[in-house]
Amino acid sequence: MLEVNDFNAIRLSLASPSQIRSWSYGEVTKPETINYRTLKP
Repeated sequence: MLEVNDFNAIRLSLASPSQIRSWSYGEVTKPETINYRTLKP
């Protein structure tokens, strides 16, 4: 079986703003998504 941490190489590349937008989904409708005192939604 192949181990998750067993790899020989990793490749990093830059992404354009339009490419990053294509990865996103949903919309933030309320900025108050978390209570900072209780750390609960």
